Amino acid sequence: MMKYSINAEIPVMIETDVIVIGAGPGGLGAAVAAARNGAKTALIERFGFPGGMSTAGEVNPFMPNNSNGQAMDRTIYVEWVQAMHKYRSDDQDGDFDVSMSAHRSRSFTKEMAVLATEDLLLEAGVKIYYHHQLFDVCVKNGAIDSVILLSKSGLTAAKAKIYIDSTGDGDLAAKAGCEYEIGNEDGNCQPMTLCFKLSNIDTSRMPDSDTISRIYNKAKADGEISCPREDVLWFETIEDGVIHFNTTRVIMKSGVNGSDLSEAEIEARRQLRQYLTFLRKHISGFENARLRSIAPHIGIRETRRIKGMNYIGIEAFEKAQKFSDAIVRVSYPIDIHNPSGTGTIMRFLPENDWYEIPYGCIVAKDVKNLLIAGRSISVDHALHSSMRVMPPVCSIGHAAGLAAAMCVEEHKLPGNLDGKAVRRRLVEAGAFL
Repeated sequence: MMKYSINAEIPVMIETDVIVIGAGPGGLGAAVAAARNGAKTALIERFGFPGGMSTAGEVNPFMPNNSNGQAMDRTIYVEWVQAMHKYRSDDQDGDFDVSMSAHRSRSFTKEMAVLATEDLLLEAGVKIYYHHQLFDVCVKNGAIDSVILLSKSGLTAAKAKIYIDSTGDGDLAAKAGCEYEIGNEDGNCQPMTLCFKLSNIDTSRMPDSDTISRIYNKAKADGEISCPREDVLWFETIEDGVIHFNTTRVIMKSGVNGSDLSEAEIEARRQLRQYLTFLRKHISGFENARLRSIAPHIGIRETRRIKGMNYIGIEAFEKAQKFSDAIVRVSYPIDIHNPSGTGTIMRFLPENDWYEIPYGCIVAKDVKNLLIAGRSISVDHALHSSMRVMPPVCSIGHAAGLAAAMCVEEHKLPGNLDGKAVRRRLVEAGAFL
């Protein structure tokens, strides 16, 4: 071990009402909601573009979170998809399926997601800071006093009244000293997946999913491909002859460990190379397949879950539990990819039913002025596998951003807000509550 310290004057670059760290689906919902509700809002993003897993992770399509054929994630999520729709080359008549029940209506390209995300942020008046990485956090008297950012300009500081962690990994909360859980009872998280697309596919000759998976498993048994996943997960896209794959599986690596992340990227691309060879050799229609794109960042399903003022688990799913201060409704199934190998657990709610997430799950219990927007909220491992998908994450962000604006407006801290009042304001904004 070595000692290294920094003792330097750091300029305060940002002073604002609300700071959101991370511009993924949760950060989008949070920043737009905070700005629309009158809070001066800054959004900090480590990449040079927004969108999180929809862009850097190239996760596609959006998973359905519907009831009675209608999207339960309103309004910012619906606006986001609608903003993407105008960039579609196949959008000839301008029709938009607001229910987003059809697979094709939930499909997009990462380029569309980048532009649409930025459109909504700028239209709301959010000040965006790309290429700024969260470096450290200064905490005073149980509250965040400032965050330290690293960019090409070196270290700078940013100060706000309310902070929102939408990093997905709970990075801000962890650096601020919040208690958290990680992974399952053994501390292992759901596996990572590197998404990729192949083009030049003759889709008219493609076998069905079961046939592809049967051929894949024979190739695994023959030693042609090595991947812990039990089947091949693929999706049609909005581009003719292009198939999206969400099928690599990297196990026993941590998404909050730098060395593990590096090794995971390498392992995932090793699997990708084998998939490409396998598909060209064995699957009809893929003989002339070409790499269309590879996600810039491996997809992360699970890391930290920050302990909040409230905490719910699998029983909320089993009972389809409802709360008087609910901020989000979720109907997506329990979807646990085996953290240590082969297999996926799927459990479904009754048709057209849902469970709800209460306001306290997004309020950090250990830091007074911190809200959580995204998959790292206060739930257990099993429930996390349901609420982690992008549509409800965007809605969680919407709730966090609105709550932050209410805190500024009412001169309160998040823990002192009435969750029922937050819910009422969300309903007024068009949320499905």
